[in-house]
Amino acid sequence: MNRKDREQIDHCCESIVSKIDLTKLLPKLLENKVYNRDDVNIPRWSKNLGAQNTVKDVLLTIKTRGPNAFKNLILSLRQSNHEDVADILEKQNNASSNTNFRQENLLDHHIYSDEFFSEPLIIEAMKDIIKEFSKRDDLNKVDSCFVIVTSHGMEDEESNTEIQGTDYHIASRQANYEKVLCTEVCDYFTAEACPQLAEKPKIFIFQLCRGKKKQNGVIHSRITTDSCAMKSTNEANIEIPRIQTIRNYSDMLIVQSTLPGYVSYRDSKTGSWFIQILCKIFMKHAHENHVQDLFNMIDAELKNLRTTNHECQTSSVQSLGFNKHCYLNPGLFMES
Repeated sequence: MNRKDREQIDHCCESIVSKIDLTKLLPKLLENKVYNRDDVNIPRWSKNLGAQNTVKDVLLTIKTRGPNAFKNLILSLRQSNHEDVADILEKQNNASSNTNFRQENLLDHHIYSDEFFSEPLIIEAMKDIIKEFSKRDDLNKVDSCFVIVTSHGMEDEESNTEIQGTDYHIASRQANYEKVLCTEVCDYFTAEACPQLAEKPKIFIFQLCRGKKKQNGVIHSRITTDSCAMKSTNEANIEIPRIQTIRNYSDMLIVQSTLPGYVSYRDSKTGSWFIQILCKIFMKHAHENHVQDLFNMIDAELKNLRTTNHECQTSSVQSLGFNKHCYLNPGLFMES
């Protein structure tokens, strides 16, 4: 969706929410392919179609649904007897801004395509590419680094999460198959291996299965337990040595879409649960929340999703010396 249409939705959202009957509009949005029927948001929205917060969320999420979403939103509104709302949205937004800065979302410069082309993921080549990237001299000019791997995965015999590609099969594992562990990817970016990124935020995101186990939702009552207060140490007796070195494993945040040993769910049409929610949360909140809070928000939404068999998924975030708040502030730029 282009910037003008997204700005029009943002500008009109508050004024049109109360005019929309979602019980009439949502079926048309599904019929016109604005949303797929198995979209991860549908079960949550369906619980309270009459709430204005639900209507607002449906409208704002449309901004992430590709180049034809605005046109099909207008069509859906007219087909569901919301002509007045369609007219409001189609008017040009002539309001001018008096500020020198504008906050834009992460997708402003993202190129959408109706067709997606994919290349086979060859694990042997992947290791070389990541290693080569970690050695680049120009990394000393960047403030942070994101490494994102989406693939198949499994837990090996030593309970390590193993990334699998198209060159993986049972026979080759005993012959020329060279496995790649998530920990190996992170090892390329330690302070020793990649001094250009030393003491800079490094975020690793792995969207892949980590085993074959499936997590089931559990019915429970809310039971709390008392926690005992830990005894404080006498800090006055602790002597901190003044050594001018840095830790090798530091400033790393390792994010896994699921728990060790468990599968990671992926919709055959809309993609993985975790990545869908990640894109939504980063788009909406990355301009005002730090990275760790963003991943907390992602898991808060992930916990509401279930398969038809009530299976669910829990993401995992591991901090390796990542003890400062990292803000991305995407899209903040000076107006010309």
